[in-house]
Amino acid sequence: MAKSTVTKIWVVGLIVLAVGLLVGGISLGLMLAYGGHFTSAATGNGSTFVPTLNSFFWTMVSLMTIGFGAAAVGSVLQLAAWVGALVNTYQIPDKTWFVALLVGGIIGLGFTLVGYAVMIAYFVAGTDSSLQTKPSQIPTPAAPPAQLLPTG
Repeated sequence: MAKSTVTKIWVVGLIVLAVGLLVGGISLGLMLAYGGHFTSAATGNGSTFVPTLNSFFWTMVSLMTIGFGAAAVGSVLQLAAWVGALVNTYQIPDKTWFVALLVGGIIGLGFTLVGYAVMIAYFVAGTDSSLQTKPSQIPTPAAPPAQLLPTG
């Protein structure tokens, strides 16, 4: 997979993730603000949300499902781009970018900003295996001349 393709998939995944989180988060906030009311919990500690089962509530639940589902799709796209970048850099004899992407991606599972930083660094300065020249095949030896001349 070419570096430009990896970049496009990762950026699309980032946009889909951000829009999905935004839609899902706003819908969740609106549902909690206007889709029901809070009552005191039976134990006396905290409160319980009691939804008003009307069209507004169900619209917000639907938008939350769509938004958070889109965020999940965006995450999968970014994961696919990361794997594509790993495959791309593994084909290069110098394994520096491969190791950086692998370690940064694994750390990024716990600390998201590290994974983002490594991918952005790869997009800016990383090498692309599709631009590397492939070693040519070993040429077959030329056939010997049909008639050998005596040397003198």
